[in-house]
Amino acid sequence: MQKNIFLLFLFLLCMSLSSWTPASHSDRESKYILKQIKKSITSTFSFDSFSLTQKEQLLEASPFLEAYSFYDIIVEEAPKGYVMVATAPSKTDSFEYLLLFDLNYKIKKVKVLIYRENYGGEISSKRWLSQFLQSDTDASFVYGDNISAISGATISVKSITSSINYIMDSIQKLKSQNQI
Repeated sequence: MQKNIFLLFLFLLCMSLSSWTPASHSDRESKYILKQIKKSITSTFSFDSFSLTQKEQLLEASPFLEAYSFYDIIVEEAPKGYVMVATAPSKTDSFEYLLLFDLNYKIKKVKVLIYRENYGGEISSKRWLSQFLQSDTDASFVYGDNISAISGATISVKSITSSINYIMDSIQKLKSQNQI
């Protein structure tokens, strides 16, 4: 009897430790995200040495954007671009993705960093994500029109599309108000 109670306790303890929220990344996830940020910046821009300075939180929470961190990419004490790590909802969990911007807030790169669902991981494809690299910063992304559907990833596709649209709309508003 005591053995069964102990095993039940151990099982419940393991289950509680495995649950977490996007805001509380494990050390392993945080290190992985930082490594991917650095790798993406060096592969997208033409500089190897840079620093990141976190910008103040300017965007309001939305159903499409659960959390985000926004950084200036600094090279020789001057901003050279921006990086945002955002959390968007998926069917039963959430996922983190990265947006790299040039100084005009044009999207230079989109990369899914952590995807936690069993299905729909195809949204991590570089080819599919390249749809968000448009020359017009005022462009809107429309699921089924200029953003292709992915079978088995409908919710995640709509989520990242809505999230990026929300971010780009918010940036345009902040630019027009001279807040960024």
